[in-house]
Amino acid sequence: MYPSFTMSTDGFKREQKDAFHGYDEGTAARFFQRVTRVAERFDIQVEGLENVPRGRALFVANHAFGWDVVVPMAAIAQRLNRHVWVLGEKAWWRVPFLRGFAARVGIVDGTQDNADRLLQGDELVLVLPGGLREAVKPQELRYQLLWGNRYGFVRAALRNQAPIIPLASIGTDEIFDLVGNPYARGFRWLGCSKIPIPLPSRILPIPHLVKPHFAIGEAIPMDAPPETEHDFNRVRRLRREVEGALHELIENELAKRAGLEL
Repeated sequence: MYPSFTMSTDGFKREQKDAFHGYDEGTAARFFQRVTRVAERFDIQVEGLENVPRGRALFVANHAFGWDVVVPMAAIAQRLNRHVWVLGEKAWWRVPFLRGFAARVGIVDGTQDNADRLLQGDELVLVLPGGLREAVKPQELRYQLLWGNRYGFVRAALRNQAPIIPLASIGTDEIFDLVGNPYARGFRWLGCSKIPIPLPSRILPIPHLVKPHFAIGEAIPMDAPPETEHDFNRVRRLRREVEGALHELIENELAKRAGLEL
């Protein structure tokens, strides 16, 4: 189990992690303005904004160590005047003060109910299916999608007839050289298999100077009716299509960075 904190520690109320409840437009606007200034300062590019639809959509991204997706979220907010909500890990709601800020800028608990409320409101929603497992993966698994048995995001897209848009994060997987199995390490050190402990390959976790960039791919439409969310074979095929599209986007961006056009 994650460490448990009472809700009175920082005044956080449980309903704040639900869609629309904890969000504060002013806080989010200021935060994304600052993120945009940092991105401009370091010339971090977000490509493919023309692929963002006017209505509802579900972004699916690869997960690197850190919260790198704030950069494309800020670009969409500043240039398209659209807010992107994030279906967050349960770990967000265990950390006092951080959880309140997360809720104010648009992170919600990653439940099917929250996904439905947001998509039915024609909002843009972002999910990182690999979660912490993918974020703290060792360097040997860079740019690999570790989605396990997570199919809920596909079911949500079908149920709400929302196109899925692949979002590739390039560079952020290379900032740190992580080694070993962080979950096994968490069990050895803390006696808890649910708390990952990432470990850098060097004594000092000195980050590599890598300039990240992001690519938004073409939308994958939901060409099946909502009730097919209960058809596991169809859900599995659609997830494979999403995985393939995201892998292709990542490979193309890595090839372009190396000067090899595919």
